[in-house]
Amino acid sequence: MNDIKKNDYAAQITAIVQDFVQVWTKFEAMLHSKLARSQPHPQGMHPKGESPPTTNYELFYRASSCIYGKNNPTMGELSNALSVPLSKATRIVDWLVANRYAQRLPDPDDRRVVRVALTNNGQELYKILETYTGEHVRRILSCLSDEEQTTLFALIHKVVAALKEVAQ
Repeated sequence: MNDIKKNDYAAQITAIVQDFVQVWTKFEAMLHSKLARSQPHPQGMHPKGESPPTTNYELFYRASSCIYGKNNPTMGELSNALSVPLSKATRIVDWLVANRYAQRLPDPDDRRVVRVALTNNGQELYKILETYTGEHVRRILSCLSDEEQTTLFALIHKVVAALKEVAQ
């Protein structure tokens, strides 16, 4: 490949990544604010007389995605999964615990280790967000044929695998 094509290719990649990040951030914010307006909290999440917290759905979704089904990750594992310092992961978990979305659990093998698990309320809200997000993504992808979707998914899996290698 000659230098002109390489430069053009690099510029296209940069533009695509920037566009995707910008659009995805807006999409995620729109999705979560739309969810907040349509269904602020699942029924019965808070005891009678208590007002439900104002939920930061973006933060909740990002953190709960790292916790859900992960067999109670340690604070260190959560910090790594979120790509944030341990102090920030601690503040995130503090917020989740204060809003009854998560709980801290002792590690049965090491008293110095703290694990994090979603409460029933946290699991319920996570499932609602997953369903809601999935419906919107399916609607967006409906502009592609089944074959195009299959190709897209295969290519995305390859790119994600390459990103994981680079990020190690």
